Amino acid sequence: MLSGEVPYTAFNARKSYIENNEEVIKKFVNALNKGIEYVNNNNATDIANAILAQFPDTSLNDAIVIIDRYKEADSWLPNTYISEESFKNLEDIMIRADLLDDYVPYSDLINNKFNE
Repeated sequence: MLSGEVPYTAFNARKSYIENNEEVIKKFVNALNKGIEYVNNNNATDIANAILAQFPDTSLNDAIVIIDRYKEADSWLPNTYISEESFKNLEDIMIRADLLDDYVPYSDLINNKFNE
């Protein structure tokens, strides 16, 4: 990866929801990790066939091409864990693009408790 590891998808929940629904959050994180594992361990054709119904305006061939491009670019991380280094890489990109004025403390936004 030219940019280094960069998390580009995030999910947000109120602290109270997380505290009161730990089992739901854990199941959600486990499901995401299972999907990532599937993508990382299968070829583009198998993945495209599995998800094509979610993209009714996309042909099977186009989906295969798109998935292959993502795989060739090494776009998928191995799991949902966000390291401090990858979080900083994301912030660096956002600061350079004038989307963020300054760094936000990692511990203020990232909760990897459910990745353990």
